[in-house]
Amino acid sequence: MSRVAVAMSGGVDSSTVAALLKEEGHEVEGFTMVLHRHSRVDDAERVADALKIPLNILDIREAFEELVVEPFVNAYDSGLTPNPCVTCNRGVKFGYLVEAVKEAGFERVATGHYARLSKGDGYTRLLKGLDAKKDQSYFLAPARRGVFDDIIFPLGGMEKGRVRSVAASFNLPVAQKSDSQDICFIPAGDTAAFLGARSRAERRGAILDMDGKKLGEHGGVHRYTVGQRRGLGVSSVEPLYVVKRDVASNVIVLGPRESALSKSFTTKESVWVKGEISDSYKEKFILKVKIRSTGRECPCKVSERSGGLLVELEEAQFGVAPGQLAVFYEGEEVVGSAWIEGPFE
Repeated sequence: MSRVAVAMSGGVDSSTVAALLKEEGHEVEGFTMVLHRHSRVDDAERVADALKIPLNILDIREAFEELVVEPFVNAYDSGLTPNPCVTCNRGVKFGYLVEAVKEAGFERVATGHYARLSKGDGYTRLLKGLDAKKDQSYFLAPARRGVFDDIIFPLGGMEKGRVRSVAASFNLPVAQKSDSQDICFIPAGDTAAFLGARSRAERRGAILDMDGKKLGEHGGVHRYTVGQRRGLGVSSVEPLYVVKRDVASNVIVLGPRESALSKSFTTKESVWVKGEISDSYKEKFILKVKIRSTGRECPCKVSERSGGLLVELEEAQFGVAPGQLAVFYEGEEVVGSAWIEGPFE
C-alpha cells in the first residue's frame, strides 16, 4: 500500500475518502487548506481525530488570493463571467497542494471529487462521475496533460446517497453535513456586494435595448452576466435578458431571449488531452460541449482558427458568456477545454 495525502475540506465527501483509503490499508494523512478568512478547519480536525490520522493544515491565503480571488475580480472588471472553481482546481488543488504533498514524500493525492480516472492510450483519462447529478468533470477539465497521473478519485463510481451511508457506517461526525453551494470565499452568495467592495467597475452607466434606447441605469457592469433575467432594474412588457456587457462604454444591453441565443462561438487557450484535434471533430457532430457547469451538453463541431477555436453548435445555446469554460466530451471522457471569447458574429 502507498502513502496517500487526502485533501480534506471537512465535508462528507473528502472525509469518506480518508476513511475508505485507511480501511484499504493505505498510510493516510489529511491536508486541509486555509484559503480565506471564511475557512474553517474544525470539522476536518474532528474527522481526523475520529479516524486517528494526522492532519496537516496549510495556510495558503496569499496564494489563493493571487491565483483565484484576484483573477475573479479582474475578470468581472474586464466584462467576463469567470468560474473560480475551475481556476481553484487548476491552480490550487491540483497545482499548489499536489506540489506541496509530493515534496512531503506522498506518492498519491486523493480528493472527494465525483469523477473517474482511467489509464489508457498513454495518458490518464478523465471521465464523468457515475452520479450524473453530482458529476464534477466539468470543473476538473485539466490545463495540461498528465495532471491526474498520481490522483485518486475514490467516489467517482459512487452515488451521493451511498457516500452518506458509508460515512455513517464509519461514524464520521460529518456524515449528515449539508453540501456547500456558494462560492467558498463569498459564503453569503452575494457576488455583487463582494465585487462592489473590490471592483474598479463600480460606477453607474446606461442600460440600453437592442436599438440603443435607454431603458435605465445600472450600478456597475460587474453586477450582470450574459443571459441574466432577474434583478435588471428595468420594467418591460416582454421578458428581457442581458445580451451584452460592454465594459469600455460602461453599457449593459438587453434584448429578448432569442437575442441571447448563439449557434457558434470562439475560444482561446484550448487544451486537448489527446493531443491534436481530430479531423472528425471538425467534420461531424462527434463531440459534445458544455458552456457552463450547470448547462446541458450540446453536439458540436470544432475547427482551429487564428488564436483559438471556432465551435459550431448543432442547436443554438442560450447565454454563451465570455470568460466561461467550454468543456468538450467524447462519450464519457473529457477530451478538451477552452475559454469562451464570445458568440461568433
